[in-house]
Amino acid sequence: MTNHLTLHFVTPEMLKAAVITAKYDTILVLASVFTAVFASYISFLLSARIKGAQLKNEKLFWTLLSSCFLGAGIWAMHFVGMLAYQLPIPVRYNIPITLVSILPSIFASYFVISPNLERFKHLWLRSILMGLGICSMHYVGMIAMIMPAHMAYEPILFTFSVFIAVALSGLALKINELRQTTQNKQKRVNFLAALVMGSAISGMHYIGMLSMYVFESSHTTYLANDNSAQLAQVIIFVVLVLSLFLVGSMELRARSLLSAKLKAVLNTVQDVVICFDRQGIIEFANPPTAKVFGFDQQALIGKNIAILLPKKHAKFYHSFNEDQPSFGKSQLLQGCNKCGQVFPITIAINPISELSNAPLVATIKDLTDIQNQEAFTQTIFDTLPNILFIKETKSLNYSHVNKAAEKLLGKSQEQLIGLNDFDIFPAEQAKFFVKADRKVLNSNNSLTINEEPVTINGTTRYLRTHKVIIKDSIGKAKFLLGIAEDITELREARIELDNLHHRMALAADAANIGIWEWNFKTDVLIWDDWMHTLYGIKKSTFSSNYAQWSQTIHPDDYDSVTNSLTKAIANNEKFHAEFKIILPCGTIRYINADGRVYGDSIVGINSDISKRIIAENEVLKLAQTDYLTGLANRNSLTKFAECEFRKAKQENSKVACLYFDLDKLKPINDTHGHIVGDFVLTVIADRLKDITRKTDCIARIGGDEFVVISTDIENVNQIEKQITRYLNAIELPIVLQDNELLITVSIGYALYPDEAANLDELLNKADKRMYEHKSKKHDHANNSQPQVNLS
Repeated sequence: MTNHLTLHFVTPEMLKAAVITAKYDTILVLASVFTAVFASYISFLLSARIKGAQLKNEKLFWTLLSSCFLGAGIWAMHFVGMLAYQLPIPVRYNIPITLVSILPSIFASYFVISPNLERFKHLWLRSILMGLGICSMHYVGMIAMIMPAHMAYEPILFTFSVFIAVALSGLALKINELRQTTQNKQKRVNFLAALVMGSAISGMHYIGMLSMYVFESSHTTYLANDNSAQLAQVIIFVVLVLSLFLVGSMELRARSLLSAKLKAVLNTVQDVVICFDRQGIIEFANPPTAKVFGFDQQALIGKNIAILLPKKHAKFYHSFNEDQPSFGKSQLLQGCNKCGQVFPITIAINPISELSNAPLVATIKDLTDIQNQEAFTQTIFDTLPNILFIKETKSLNYSHVNKAAEKLLGKSQEQLIGLNDFDIFPAEQAKFFVKADRKVLNSNNSLTINEEPVTINGTTRYLRTHKVIIKDSIGKAKFLLGIAEDITELREARIELDNLHHRMALAADAANIGIWEWNFKTDVLIWDDWMHTLYGIKKSTFSSNYAQWSQTIHPDDYDSVTNSLTKAIANNEKFHAEFKIILPCGTIRYINADGRVYGDSIVGINSDISKRIIAENEVLKLAQTDYLTGLANRNSLTKFAECEFRKAKQENSKVACLYFDLDKLKPINDTHGHIVGDFVLTVIADRLKDITRKTDCIARIGGDEFVVISTDIENVNQIEKQITRYLNAIELPIVLQDNELLITVSIGYALYPDEAANLDELLNKADKRMYEHKSKKHDHANNSQPQVNLS
């Protein structure tokens, strides 16, 4: 027998031999074509999953599956077609080559189908790849044929078979692209694409077979018949079973992923989601159900949804089996939790599918917080001491007033709602109010009216009124809100106080004392001239209210001062405070304030104590800092460390202690004198300040010993980097007038709480490591770079 391991083309010498005529089994030919079309159809169905997949792994999965199946389908068509090709001579196949022949078609299918290969995006390149894959599979498969004869190909038909494969593959791929972008008649377009691709595979195969000639040789022997139908049937059956398996797996996988995504979404939404059948039996409940209704999720499965609603809503949950329930509409009802407590909810019910008996899904929102917020807001509105009223923007009729407004106007809320200003006030006053309201609405800005006179039953009161627009969800003016303060008593008190100020001005100026009065009911603040001098605020820019004064208080003292003031008013006792203020120019000034409560006002004096406080601070600073370097001393270091140790325990963090000892300070003192030595210490202190974080503490605890407490330490590597920076900074030459001084430093470290329970232990551990560092440096004195071992 002759082994055809290479392709041969027909030559004149071959034509001298007799041609062995083959015949085709028509049924197997049709079966092979069907196999190609069916494999293409299933493959295109699988490829459609690639576009719909949102996850990278899913796209890769469907791409591999589609390309493998299309390659296997091309191979199956070829093999069935070869079984349909019947020669009167014995033919067998080289099994390894036959199996290898499937690879070109699989590779070509992958390059054509994969959406991630941008270089193969052009249709003409994909068509060539697909056609060459089909041809390579076919002719490699033909090489696997072993027969006692010579096999050769006619060149023109051979080339034509390649052209047919490329052209029809391109057409099929183009139709498949149209199928993916077309919404109508996708099944027909998909079948057309599969039919063209099947034609490309089958056409190439049978044109290739037409170009093949089998010539007799000296070893040729003939057979009576060769029945390969059973093997072809097995191959077709395997392709069909594999197709059904893949399509079924595809659908199961898609549904499984969809179910997983849906469950994840339902478990993360904040509203209650419950699925139940038409009889109200609960099939699913998401986690918020337990929080809102108090029932465990699994305990609700199999229960009727009526358990979540009061009995008075029986009509609602009995309507699930009616022909046309109100699906999709949100309804305001009441829910009932496990303890029997009733609370407001909204519920919307929808069927899961269009089937008449499809299960239902209910989305439930708990309105308890919203209801509580509304009640809270209403209570605040009604009980505020300020006068509040709301008018409709179109008619300017009152739609709501609070208790303070009822008291001022002398009518109840029910009597006032629906009235306008002309129904309540004299005509001139009503015109003034309406004009002010229209001004606010037209300008779309708020407005404040000071000392607005209001006459009720012959009595005139003075109000400070602030008016602002309330808009709806689309930005349209819906209501006009007015907030008014009755300043009648304050106005009278201001007149009386002006007279008092006139009498006390000379005495206050002589003593450099400022006098003030604050009506905490009306929030009117009155200052004399010296108060304006103390606070640096001109009379022309003074707003005469508490807010402007409180804004001058330094943030560090704000809480203590305001708390003392509030306590004095609440207990009707003396007020005293010493605090810092920030002048308009940015300067800090220290103020002593004293006051006493009289009725609704508090009257007091202010004096400037800046000189005394600054002197005291200087004394305190000297007690807490090193006199030479200005760094913290041992006392300040202890306070800082104790504070950071407490914080480290709370936050589960670490605190590091770095211990510095200058190696060559004594020779400098002996050689150059203590003045130069002190200069060296101040330079080293400045270098430490430059590279130490503001949140850390630097202290000098000895003649040439420094300590840095570093917070928020994560690991030893962080400390090593800090030590390297300190070494590089400290050991720079110190320039004097005529020469340079070289200073070296030994550094040790320790970690809290890993290596010490208090500051003393931490310093001892760091001091021990520092001496180890100093000893190792002495042993390596000949090295140009100091060697630091932090282990």
